[in-house]
Amino acid sequence: MTQDPEHAELVRRFSGDMARGVAELARLGYDATLFSRMLNDHGAVEAARRLVNDPKPSYGLWKLQTMNRLDTSVEMWVLLPWYERLFDQEIRDRAERKLRLLEVDVDRELRQLVAKLQPPA
Repeated sequence: MTQDPEHAELVRRFSGDMARGVAELARLGYDATLFSRMLNDHGAVEAARRLVNDPKPSYGLWKLQTMNRLDTSVEMWVLLPWYERLFDQEIRDRAERKLRLLEVDVDRELRQLVAKLQPPA
């Protein structure tokens, strides 16, 4: 099955964003080793799906919350409107549910992240 060029570009952008997120966390002193391994083994989109599909919030998600860096979490990035095409509604709902389990105001956090990032043209 061949992906259309727009979808392939979206996957490339998401992959780059995930790699930059891991690098930023490393600079902050958090080594996301397990997620890095998942990125290498499965690619960014599948790694994100696998992480979100795990029914309980990961240690990494909890750690990002304690660091006040949920803006770097896979769960938040899955919810970004410009990546909606990469993830079906079930995955997006699970990502939101996991964040809400940690008592995150998802709407507020997502608005702040969207404003901070502004999607590429």
